[in-house]
Amino acid sequence: MSGDAVPPRRPELSFAGFESVDMRAGRVVSAEMAIGTRAPSRIISIDLGPLGIVQSVGQLALVPEAELVGRNVVVCINLGPRKIGRYVSEALVLGVPHPDSPEGQAQATPLYVDGSAEAGSQVF
Repeated sequence: MSGDAVPPRRPELSFAGFESVDMRAGRVVSAEMAIGTRAPSRIISIDLGPLGIVQSVGQLALVPEAELVGRNVVVCINLGPRKIGRYVSEALVLGVPHPDSPEGQAQATPLYVDGSAEAGSQVF
């Protein structure tokens, strides 16, 4: 991705619009590889503490499972369910492009949160 052009900035968003995005710190419980998705992906179970466990399906295949499990990540939990292959993704793990992502894929590295953050804590 280092040789790609930087995408332009998106239109300005009101602060009220930003406040409607529900981002939380969540602890990765498992991160198995998905079967039958268009691009290599993981099914990630994320513990949100008092909010329960949610499932996210995302292109995090280049990040080893052992590096993900037990770590805190930033998750958006109010986008609604999204069908990805035969799976349903209930949350979006936020990330940045993985430097080794193949062309045509959106492999990512998740945004990690300090390990002392409580699962389910609001991100602001």
